[in-house]
Amino acid sequence: MRDPLSHIWRFFEQVVFTFNFDPGDEFSLFNPYNQEISSIDRPGAAGIRQQNLKNYLDSFPKAPEYLLLGEAPGWRGCRFSGVPFTSEAQFGQSNVPFQGEPTSISGTYREASATIFWNTLRVHHPRAFAWNIMPFHPHHIDVPLSNRRPSRSEIDWALPVLIRLINLLAPIRIIAVGKVASSTLAKINIPALTIRHPSHGGAQIFRSEILSYL
Repeated sequence: MRDPLSHIWRFFEQVVFTFNFDPGDEFSLFNPYNQEISSIDRPGAAGIRQQNLKNYLDSFPKAPEYLLLGEAPGWRGCRFSGVPFTSEAQFGQSNVPFQGEPTSISGTYREASATIFWNTLRVHHPRAFAWNIMPFHPHHIDVPLSNRRPSRSEIDWALPVLIRLINLLAPIRIIAVGKVASSTLAKINIPALTIRHPSHGGAQIFRSEILSYL
């Protein structure tokens, strides 16, 4: 049977995986799918993260109806797992509907919002596909284990990637998880529902809004 998200995987291979950021670049971003830092990443970590993302796509037996868009990968989550709203410590747990391997030297990074996300979304899989408006990890200069909000110029630069993904996926509904995703979609006139991000005390509202919309 044909993989329903094979065209998304080709897009990731041909576009998302190809970006490479150097310390002297205009943007302080890290591409988890083709970059590694020897002091914190296992050897071959970028390839493992690609495979983790492939496993996520392969877990969809049909095209998803909904696209959930977050802000950007966090260092405790997608930066090391390769999968949005997922931390490497969750691999092997029953609430995550696909297999994966850790890529950090620690191998135990856990993101609270990722746990909340999958505890809520597991029962709705494979109806909803998760991604970020910024597919790369924004961090503070020379501090790879840090998070920062992507700048407006960074988001604008990454918009063609987002728009292409939306066109390829063609969801019946887009749900923005948090204010940054919501404002970005509004700027490019893409209709979306907005829900509370599960972090910083938003877990209960996130759960109730997901239940309402899905």
